[in-house]
Amino acid sequence: MLNKIQWLAVVCFLSSLLSMQAYSQSAGSLSLSTGIQDFTGRDQGFSRQKYSGIRSMSTATFQLHKPQKTELFQFDFAYGPLENRIGNSMNAMTIGFLTYTYYHKNKPGEKNLHWGWSNQNLFNIRSHNGFSNYSLRYDYFSSLGPSVRYIMPLQWKGQHFEWHTLSHLQVVGFQIKSGYIGANPDGYSGENTIMGNFFESMEPFIIGKDWNFGLTSSFYWELPSENKLGLNYRLDISGLQGIQPVASFGNALLLVLKVKLW
Repeated sequence: MLNKIQWLAVVCFLSSLLSMQAYSQSAGSLSLSTGIQDFTGRDQGFSRQKYSGIRSMSTATFQLHKPQKTELFQFDFAYGPLENRIGNSMNAMTIGFLTYTYYHKNKPGEKNLHWGWSNQNLFNIRSHNGFSNYSLRYDYFSSLGPSVRYIMPLQWKGQHFEWHTLSHLQVVGFQIKSGYIGANPDGYSGENTIMGNFFESMEPFIIGKDWNFGLTSSFYWELPSENKLGLNYRLDISGLQGIQPVASFGNALLLVLKVKLW
C-alpha cells in the first residue's frame, strides 16, 4: 500500500513539473477595447428597408501564445438604436464569441504570416419600437472557416510599435432565425422539447448562400510596463438567406488596452 502511495506521489510530481514547464513556455495577455460602430442592418421579416445608426461596442480578448500555436478567445458586445430613412426605429444588440487558432514556428517577434482557422458564434436581437406585436426578432449562427494573421513590429525614436491584421471567412455551420412573421423560428412548436425545437428550427450555413467575413486591424504602442495601448479598426459583414434574409454591415473604431498577464 505504501509503495502505491509513493508511486502515485511521484507521478503527481512529474505531472506538475510538465505542467509548469508548459506554462512557463506560454504567454498570456488580455485585451480590453471600447468604441463606436457604424452599423447597418436589414431584416426582411421587419421590412425591406435598411436600418442604420451608431452603436457602442466593447470587446474582451484573451490570447494564449505557445511555441507553435496561438489561440485567441474574443467576446463582443454592441448595442444602440437604428433608424430607417422614414424615421422608424429599433434597438439592436449583438453578442458574439469568436475563437482563432493559428499555427506557426517558434520564432522571435518579427514579420510573421500565420494561417489557421476560426469559429464564429453570433447572436443578434432586434426590438422594433413601432410595433406593439411581433416587435422582437433575432438570428443566431455558429460556423467554422479559415483565418489568416499578419504581425509587423516597428520602431521609431526608441519606441516600439506593432501592427496586427487578421481576417476570417466563415464556410460551414448552422443558423437559427425568427420566422417570417413571429419571433419564433420556422419549425418551432410549443409541443416539442428544447432539443426537438433546436433541430426543427436549424438551417445550414453554407458559404455562397450565406456570408460572414471579418477583418480586424490594430496598431499598438508598447508601454514601459510591457502593456500596450492601441487603436483598432473592425469590419464585419454577414448575410443569412432563407424565407426572410438578414444582412448586416458594421465598421467600428475602438481604443484598446492590452495587458500582459504572464
